[in-house]
Amino acid sequence: MSTRRASIATGLIIAGILLVVIAFTTWYTVDESEQAVVITFGKADTPVTESGLHFKLPWPIQEVEKLSKETFSLQFGYKQDASGELVSFDKETKMITGDEYIVLADLVVQWKITDPQKFLFNSQKPEQILHDATSASIRSVIGSSTIDAALTDGKAEIEGKTRELLLPL
Repeated sequence: MSTRRASIATGLIIAGILLVVIAFTTWYTVDESEQAVVITFGKADTPVTESGLHFKLPWPIQEVEKLSKETFSLQFGYKQDASGELVSFDKETKMITGDEYIVLADLVVQWKITDPQKFLFNSQKPEQILHDATSASIRSVIGSSTIDAALTDGKAEIEGKTRELLLPL
């Protein structure tokens, strides 16, 4: 086999590999329960929220990050283990009220990803930020409330104030 034939065969193999990579990395699908962000050279483009088959430039020019549209839950004070049993974390929810009583405040925060670009690029650990902000907010509200309000008719007001503190997130 001559060197000319070997170089042509190598060139054809490389071209074939490039065509396969281009063919397999230019199409992507978005499920109805997903949203996607096309990332071009590390910069996010407009989010794709329509489900179906979509086209993009081949890798490494563009990449796709898919995120769920579902509602997530963040639990404070307890977790459900694999067997379905509830495990409590009292240290996380033990708070002192304005009239200096100790109360355990379990809560659940439900959240959705409404802006995928911000979720992907504005922080490294958005779930941890939400956890910390929620903890600080509920502690602030409970700290300015009385024990009676925290245990009886003031729960809705505490919830509303905590939500107001978290809305800028």
